[in-house]
Order: sequence, then structure tokens, then C-alpha cells
Amino acid sequence: MFFKSSDVHISNPFKLYWKKNWTFQIVHMEGGIHIEAKGLGISIRAPFKPNDNPMIAADSLILREEKNRKSLYNSWKLKRSNQKLHM
Repeated sequence: MFFKSSDVHISNPFKLYWKKNWTFQIVHMEGGIHIEAKGLGISIRAPFKPNDNPMIAADSLILREEKNRKSLYNSWKLKRSNQKLHM
């Protein structure tokens, strides 16, 4: 399947050159259209609106995941340092 984004034809699945470990795909499921990202051992998905740019939607999906992972890591790191202080 091919779709057009900003006068560029993109295949489905597609990759972003700045996110080499991820593969993205536009899928129809659960009564709607979603963008799905697979990489680093996980699969994440978000709703995809008809007017969205696939490359921007893919990048923002990964950005949200990276922020979430960084927040969880910092929370874990803070918890570990607090445990060491109380020992």
C-alpha cells in the first residue's frame, strides 16, 4: 500500500531515517485508523486522523513514548537514591 504525503509517496510499512530502530504502519483496526510503531521489543499505537501527516504522526508517537520512558526511569532513579539515603 502506498500513500502520498507532501508530494512524496510512502509505502506501508515505512521507516523514518532518524528513528532507525522503529517501523511504522498505518492500520485499520478497532473501528478506526491508527498509526502503529514497532521497535525495541514493543508495539505502540495511536489514532491517526485523515488530515495528519504520517511522518509527523510517527515522530510524535515515538516522542511521547520516549518522554514516558524517561519519566519512568527518572522516577525509578529517584526512588533508588531515596532508599540509599534512608539506609
